[in-house]
Amino acid sequence: MKFLQFIVVGAIIGLVVGMLNLPSYTIAIAAVVLFIGIMGNFFYVTMYTKNLKKIEKVIKSNRKNPIYRSLQLLAEGTDEEFEESLEVILKKYKNTKYEGTYGALLAMMRGDFEQAHRYNERLLHKEVGQYTNYIIDIVSGKEIEDVPAFKQSWMNSSIEAHKAFMSHDVHAFEDFSKQATEQAKGIQYYGNYYTFKRMRNKLSEEFQTQ
Repeated sequence: MKFLQFIVVGAIIGLVVGMLNLPSYTIAIAAVVLFIGIMGNFFYVTMYTKNLKKIEKVIKSNRKNPIYRSLQLLAEGTDEEFEESLEVILKKYKNTKYEGTYGALLAMMRGDFEQAHRYNERLLHKEVGQYTNYIIDIVSGKEIEDVPAFKQSWMNSSIEAHKAFMSHDVHAFEDFSKQATEQAKGIQYYGNYYTFKRMRNKLSEEFQTQ
């Protein structure tokens, strides 16, 4: 919920409490409960749910934030629109952890794998950075054999899905991409769902042109 909306709802609660002639501390309690409820719901949706509609609602209500805007375009936009949204993130969050993540993604989309590795270097001390390192190598066409088991199971399935994608193994891709999606939660579930949907469409296009 936007800050202005929170103020409006809080004002309405205050008006109702005033009309009922209840103690003033009731307003504070009601406001705290409201805030906890809102933030609790936001945390649950972004971190734990697998309900795409609920996640999409949160993303669209926060689309003025470049990161949420990019998620919306991942689902609804063209490749060009999605890339432009990543450029906006890089400009806004220069020299931050976001630059490493989204810079590597943009570089991969443009086929500049050396640049992708440079962006990802700052994240190699984290599991997500190590995971991304393998993804960059796979998408660049390198043969990857020995991959360590990551704590987050969706990463393991995602790596196998990317391998299958690069080798045009449709059946393996379907199996592993579904696993990677179902093993994720919240925003990651949303991201995996639409990332693999895009990849699935590209595979279909390639087979249609053969």
